Amino acid sequence: MAKFDILPGITFVDRNDWGADQSIPRLGHRVGRTRRTHVIIHHTVTPDSSDSSPNLWETQDEVFKMMGRLQKIRPDLGKDVPYNFVVFLMKKAGSVMVCEGRGEDRTGAHTSGQNTKGIGVAFCGNFEDDISDADVSSRMHLISQFLGWLKFDPSHPDYGQFDPM
Repeated sequence: MAKFDILPGITFVDRNDWGADQSIPRLGHRVGRTRRTHVIIHHTVTPDSSDSSPNLWETQDEVFKMMGRLQKIRPDLGKDVPYNFVVFLMKKAGSVMVCEGRGEDRTGAHTSGQNTKGIGVAFCGNFEDDISDADVSSRMHLISQFLGWLKFDPSHPDYGQFDPM
């Protein structure tokens, strides 16, 4: 089980901790870490419809429920989260929760022709409407720090030991 703070404001949650349905196999093919050359940023177009802040997440339970939904939402791509990681902008100012989707060493199903080279990171929500630029831009340094952690020091006693990219 792995749920830990990478740095203040960045909480990481692996598949076991957010409650991935174990009857659904993790999809994607193994990819050597050195083959990764870029990051592809998406948004899931799945806002939080339970309150008045559709792109900000109030609780861990809301986040975990949405991750379960994302695991099953695109059967055309196979029943699994299509992204390597999903980022939730938490209502608590200046914080994010990063949930493991397929993980760092697997192909995603996010961008045709780029799923081996690029790591897919999706912001959970619909960022075409209903969010100010400040809500995203004020947290971009956290995403950058997460990606730096993933590239240079992705090991943690509760998560596993991985070679840097």
